[in-house]
Amino acid sequence: MDNFEYNFELLKATREKKKITAQSIAADLCLAERQIISLEENSVQYFPSKSLKYACLKKYIAALGLKNEDVIHNLNEVEPIPSLLKKK
Repeated sequence: MDNFEYNFELLKATREKKKITAQSIAADLCLAERQIISLEENSVQYFPSKSLKYACLKKYIAALGLKNEDVIHNLNEVEPIPSLLKKK
């Protein structure tokens, strides 16, 4: 989960192409506008953890009508379950 890479430029380009403001999509996703901008700039700012950023990223991808695999480069390598929740 710590090392996911994604095409952050595609997010902003898609949003702007669809003429959606960062403020309106943030409201639709129950996020702050600054979190949307943070995702579009590949910043961890405004997210308390990388796993929360990852979850918000997936919501944002779906809201834009994109596929996870088209945006997240190493989707198959990303740990889907936080290590604290794994059974030992």
